[in-house]
Formats: sequence, C-alpha cells, structure tokens
Amino acid sequence: MFALLSEARELYLRDVIVGGKRYSRYVDDFINSHRYINCNNAICQNCHEMNIHIVKGLLTECVYLIQPLFTAPAFSFEKCMELRRLYDRSESLPLHTDGFIKAPPLSFGCNFTQEQMTGIVSCANTYHLFCVSAVCIEDMEALFSCKEGFHIRVNNIRHVAILFDALLENSFIQPYWQSVLDKGRFLLSKDGKRFISASSLSSALSAIRSNMGAAAYSIKKAIGQLER
Repeated sequence: MFALLSEARELYLRDVIVGGKRYSRYVDDFINSHRYINCNNAICQNCHEMNIHIVKGLLTECVYLIQPLFTAPAFSFEKCMELRRLYDRSESLPLHTDGFIKAPPLSFGCNFTQEQMTGIVSCANTYHLFCVSAVCIEDMEALFSCKEGFHIRVNNIRHVAILFDALLENSFIQPYWQSVLDKGRFLLSKDGKRFISASSLSSALSAIRSNMGAAAYSIKKAIGQLER
C-alpha cells in the first residue's frame, strides 16, 4: 500500500497541482492504471486487490486526510500506516451532487512558525515586494494559507519570484508554488489590471537568476537565515 500511495502522491503533485487535471479524473486514471499486477499467485493478487481498494477509498472518501499528507515535504511508511489507521476509523465524506469529487484546496505545503512569518514579512517590507505601505502578518498568513479571495499587488515580480524560490531552496514550500499562485489568483500586477500567471513568474525567475542584483542576493540570504 505504501508503494501505491507514494506513486499516487507523485502523480497528484504532477497532474493535479502542477498540471491542473480534474481531481476526480486523476483518481479514476490512477486506480484504473493500477488494477493488475504481474503475478499469478492468488495471495499476491488478493493483497493487491485489498490495497487498491483501500487507496481508492482514501482518494475518493477521505480527501481531507489525503491532501495535507500529499502536500507535505515528505511521505514516509509511518505516515502511510497512520493514514491507514485514520481511514479505518474515519467517516467518509459524501460526493457533491454533481457526482464529482471536490478537488483538495490549494496549498504551498508550508507550516511557518510565528518567528519565520515575521522574518518573511520583514523581508517583504525591506525590499518593497508588494504595493502596500507595509505588509502585515495577516497579509502573509492569508497568502501562504491560500485564503480564498485574497490577493495583493506585486511591486517587483522578479523579487517576489526570488523570494518564493528561496523558500523552496530552504524546503519551506513545495516546488509547485508557481501553479498555486496562478490558480489561486493571489498576485495582482503592479497596475492592478491582471493576475500574475505561472508563466510570468517562471520568466521573472529566469530573468533574475541570470542577473542577480544586490536586492535578490539579500532576499535569498534573509530567507536562508530564518530559524528552523
């Protein structure tokens, strides 16, 4: 079961979070492509059938358990067994009336301490990353918790991109941050006329990596010094 869930996690991050595949389609594709094993032993076949049934139940009935574990920095055997125990004891959630499974909410896969969040806010204000007189803790908490309806105007897209890249380099967030910012429509252009897309963030990151200025280096240093 651990091997199945590990692969399901990898495909979830790639296909749903990054690729934008509909969650219900991802579940169907995964289950249908893992129904059979290359073994004629009845015991092995029965074990696999049981495990694929559990995985299907987790993916369809317990999205609220799957999403935080799949977006965490790592997924261990111990976490897998804990998930199995939770599944055995938890009530399932009903499908929506349209028959589709609700996709898990957006997430950066982060869990900042108050001190770390204070450091990020200080960095954002020092280098004027956003078009506000002063970014507050509540702004960054809303951004990193992917609060629905929240958005903030970007003052310098390259510096914002290097901030998120530094957070990734230090394992504070997951690699699909550009996709999350795009899908959540959390960042507005400086003129407030459009939302910043994943492709714009990618281009900005490439541009600043090829021409790192003093501010970019300072942003990376500030994030690297956040207390663990």
